Amino acid sequence: MLSPSVRNVTTIERMRVVVKQGEHGIFWTDRTWNPIRGCSRVSEGCRHCYAEQIAARFSGVGQPFEGIAARTQHGARWTGTVKVIPEALSEPLHWQKPQRIFVNSMSDLFHDCLNLSELTDIFEVMARCPHLTFQVLTKRAERLVMLQDDIGTGVAYRLGKEQAPGFWPLKNVWIGVSVEDQDRADERIPQLLRAKAAVRFLSIEPLLGMVDLCVVPCIACNTPDDVLAWPCPYCKGQRFEFPDWVILGGESGPGARPMHPAWGRSIRDQCQEAGIPFFFKQWGEWLHESQKGEAYAAGMYALAIGKRTHTWPDGSISVKTGKKAAGRLFDGREWKEMPRGAGPSGDPEPRGQGG
Repeated sequence: MLSPSVRNVTTIERMRVVVKQGEHGIFWTDRTWNPIRGCSRVSEGCRHCYAEQIAARFSGVGQPFEGIAARTQHGARWTGTVKVIPEALSEPLHWQKPQRIFVNSMSDLFHDCLNLSELTDIFEVMARCPHLTFQVLTKRAERLVMLQDDIGTGVAYRLGKEQAPGFWPLKNVWIGVSVEDQDRADERIPQLLRAKAAVRFLSIEPLLGMVDLCVVPCIACNTPDDVLAWPCPYCKGQRFEFPDWVILGGESGPGARPMHPAWGRSIRDQCQEAGIPFFFKQWGEWLHESQKGEAYAAGMYALAIGKRTHTWPDGSISVKTGKKAAGRLFDGREWKEMPRGAGPSGDPEPRGQGG
């Protein structure tokens, strides 16, 4: 019989395999780093969170997510407990190869349960690994903006860089916010534009409706207007640049909701008009009939017709083919554009508040 310690190691290794499988398809990064565990739902985009489902699977007694997630009669649920994992915190210090690192694919770095000291610990590790590019994605954009300067002050003090010009924001850290609909875009994009980062990006996944990226409230006076036409015509507020990069994707996993191609085309066209790199990650579980080439090749589209379909108000249909069969082609091609300086050792110019 295996000892408890050996059983625990085996469980952790199994969990890592499952997490890696769940993360398969995050084509815009090279590796993930999860120094914290736990989260909680904040908006509609969280409804079918893959991280929550994986965490609940490994939430039994003695397992990595014990007390952090649970299986309930309503499905997988976070408990609200969030904690730093000390043994995971230092992992990047041992990674020698330059690469892009997605931070906290299983959580949200700016969750309310994490204090300033813990956030400073995590950013200190990033600062000590200038050869790595860290991609931080959050739904809690307001807290990001509120704490960013205090985090920078703390990291600079610990590393003796208080007087070093250009130390903060860190040149190897990208900051992004996740949105899924117009309300979340209106709420989070203005906060993203306040973030100080080498690269600021949007992850629109899962896309649940039409989103106009160009109509968000002015950061200075909160009046909605075309962000591409700033300074604000109402208060003449300072011009803020548009995000450097936009990622788009449909929903995957159990209960996934379909994405209409018109929603995606609108975002792609807005990006092209503004000169913003556009990255299409996936269709998710559902594929629209106008995009069926890849799924036909896999033999899945015809199989699903009439069995798992969604009819849109315009009379068109989407078919639940599964993520793999649905593929990544959007209007006949892959979209894999990346922001300037996006190589593993890229060093884009940090951007603060203002153009």
